[in-house]
Amino acid sequence: MIDWATLFNESHPEAGASDEIIAQFVASVLEPLSGEEIAVINRRQQNPFPKSDLLHATFRPFDPTHWVLPNPLLPASYLAFLRWSNGGAFRTGGREFGFFPALGSGCGVRAMMLGYELPEYMPGALPIAFNGGGTFYLLDMRKPARNGEYPIVCSHSGNLGWDADECVPIADSFPNACRGTVNVDELR
Repeated sequence: MIDWATLFNESHPEAGASDEIIAQFVASVLEPLSGEEIAVINRRQQNPFPKSDLLHATFRPFDPTHWVLPNPLLPASYLAFLRWSNGGAFRTGGREFGFFPALGSGCGVRAMMLGYELPEYMPGALPIAFNGGGTFYLLDMRKPARNGEYPIVCSHSGNLGWDADECVPIADSFPNACRGTVNVDELR
């Protein structure tokens, strides 16, 4: 059992998620997109190039109906953390975390995943926090969990992807990512 209160150098926890919230989160975070979610994503897609730009004609919106969300179990360590602090700000050395709450229409885990269109740019990634500088901490759920844990990677919100210039491995587990002391932006 991890003592989350002593793991970080600086802690600003939120109230922990109840068992009911955790159950809702586990049941809903990775379920297929609803018709309403697809409609919202489609409405957001606009050609970023002015009509005078040659790239304007090449713009093609993506189709979120083809997105495949990860469907494995979430790490017990991460769920235990959410029971202790459902969101909140933390720091260990130079490593900062602004954890997303389990649920929430604006900043919950699923809202962040869909809002930043992660299934399009990083299929298999589940966002859990920002570092304070626009860099996501993500569970890499592309492969089965090892010992109940997924690797943690970081990718900047403005350059999402699995390529080496877009994504940096941080730790082999959620607890080890929290124990790290190096600012993840220095690892890029």
